[in-house]
Amino acid sequence: MRSPHLRFAGVCCVWGASLLSPAQRSTFDVIRGGEKVGSISTSRTTFGDRTLYVTLSWAEFDLLWRQNVRTVNTTEYAADTVLTCRTAVHVNGSIRDSSHMAPTSDGLRCYVYPGRVFRGTPRTDWTTARMYFEEPVGQDLVFVESVLEPCSLLSTAPGRYMLIFPNGARNRYRYANGALQEVQVDRSFLDLVFRRRPD
Repeated sequence: MRSPHLRFAGVCCVWGASLLSPAQRSTFDVIRGGEKVGSISTSRTTFGDRTLYVTLSWAEFDLLWRQNVRTVNTTEYAADTVLTCRTAVHVNGSIRDSSHMAPTSDGLRCYVYPGRVFRGTPRTDWTTARMYFEEPVGQDLVFVESVLEPCSLLSTAPGRYMLIFPNGARNRYRYANGALQEVQVDRSFLDLVFRRRPD
């Protein structure tokens, strides 16, 4: 199996190639305790019947000690169906988490760091990458690329949704006029807000 660092570099090359094609883009500030600590860049590029989503983020904050966190997420659709996805999380230059799903001759092969391998199915054409660009009206499942599992999505109010992860963690999404405005990330000892930067 290839090194996570090589996979991370490969994802960055894919993202660089996507910059050469017309794409929808948006940027979010990462906020902790009312202060900006990082940013998120997202893009959606269409090539024929393929759609590629790329999300890059970085953040620096103190949690026991200084944390420099960088993440990459790529998700590719073919004819509106999730084909492949890949995530990588680096903390202070070392791989902390990663996942990868790709088609094989006998189905979708899933890998979650550090060594869980299984066959999977998204069961829905909605992903967290897609939620940056579209409001998931009427959806009750979203495929989460970091865990490679469909997770429950609850509509809590008009334009507001709560995504529940397998470990009980929750992300809260707020939309206005169909556009994502904010994501609240609630974790133990770490609460972050991703807030859309004005165009």
